[in-house]
Amino acid sequence: MTIYENATEFYNLPVVDLESEDDWQGTECAYRIRTDWDTPPEELGYRLQVIANHEDAAELKALVIGSWGGDDGQTDNSQIIQELAECSDRLSGLKAIFLGDIISEENEMSWIQQSDVSDLLRAYGNLELFRIRGGSGLSISSCEHENLKSLIIETGGMPRSVLREIFRGGLNNLEHLELWLGDENYGWNGGPEDLQPLLTGKLFPKLTYLGLRNSAAIDEIAPVLPNSPLVARLKVLDLSLGAMTEVGARSLLALSEGTSLEKLDLSYHYITPAVVEELKAKLPFEVVADDANDPNEEWRSIYVAE
Repeated sequence: MTIYENATEFYNLPVVDLESEDDWQGTECAYRIRTDWDTPPEELGYRLQVIANHEDAAELKALVIGSWGGDDGQTDNSQIIQELAECSDRLSGLKAIFLGDIISEENEMSWIQQSDVSDLLRAYGNLELFRIRGGSGLSISSCEHENLKSLIIETGGMPRSVLREIFRGGLNNLEHLELWLGDENYGWNGGPEDLQPLLTGKLFPKLTYLGLRNSAAIDEIAPVLPNSPLVARLKVLDLSLGAMTEVGARSLLALSEGTSLEKLDLSYHYITPAVVEELKAKLPFEVVADDANDPNEEWRSIYVAE
């Protein structure tokens, strides 16, 4: 599987592509700027300035950054990050940034070249939602923010270095943490032990949603979740889009006691129907297990790897 469609909505606002001043449609939308194969990379900066220089720029709530490399898929996003950070005085109302609204036709997710995104956290103090797609070259060297409520990082393989940066703390108001862990063939080099700083419950005191999604290693991760102080106080545990089998699923039966969970999402999985029914019968909260794959499949792919 892969991602075929660009975002049509972000931060509960319709996404509108902007190439020039003629595309301005007011402030009740999320503008997307991007380049394609025949667009010079510097055009992205021009389009950003069109937005930042508008008289109503400070009223914008959300911004989407699409492909930034033109016809060069190996160009990272350090230039547009710097330019966007420098616009923060004019885009002071931004509450949501999507960095990497890039589909497979433009670049496979594991090939998207990221960089250190910390300058955006430092520059936009009102940010509440930060969504990132692509893990190659990704770093959050300074992962601190007073107002961030949702952090979403979608990768085909997340390096453990990124986990360590996130788990240093500094996001005390975070409510939604969604990590697409991916596959070892595309950058994932961690294990259950790398999640322990998170699972102790000492980080992110306001967290109610945890997504450990798109993981080839979810069968190894699942057994450590029922004893987690963090999981015990969550409302939603999202383990969807991964390669979970009945091995990992059975370990989740231990979630039946001592939890405040309201929903467990296992959608896109390789669990046998019998075990799915057992989970639904024995767990005292909603279990969603849509998009079942063949449990006997020899090559169990996650939703997005490459």
